[in-house]
Amino acid sequence: MLRFLLSLVPVIFCSTLLQAQAWQQFGVRQFGFTFDVPPGFVLAQRSDQGAAFQGEKNAFLAVWGARLGDASFRAEIEHRMIEDEKGGWKLTYRRVTPRWASYSGIKNGQIRYVRAIAICNDRAALFTVNYSKSEKVPYDRVVVRMVRSLRAEGC
Repeated sequence: MLRFLLSLVPVIFCSTLLQAQAWQQFGVRQFGFTFDVPPGFVLAQRSDQGAAFQGEKNAFLAVWGARLGDASFRAEIEHRMIEDEKGGWKLTYRRVTPRWASYSGIKNGQIRYVRAIAICNDRAALFTVNYSKSEKVPYDRVVVRMVRSLRAEGC
């Protein structure tokens, strides 16, 4: 029995390593941020400011950088929350700090999660992910990893 359990260690280690490698790093140099794109998301569109990815079961992910101009980080995020509410999203969570913000909402069986971080020189990096409400449990881990992966780089 012990031999059998020990023989599983390399298999478990390798499968964990493969899962970790399935995440793809994405960044926009001019905005100074990086982000890890989860497995199963395929690049659908790319621009100088960011990219959009299509996932399984109609999941959608967008990640981009923004110049804040005269607006403060807080004002930019509050504006985005207002626009989402106007678009029919019922916001269920919101937290805005001077350096980061997160909010989420529901609409027509979909969940939207938005994360933003303030980065140097009056810029911000953001991601939005939409997925089915029925996929909430598996996406909880994915969202946590995406939040941790969004970071300033090269400022």
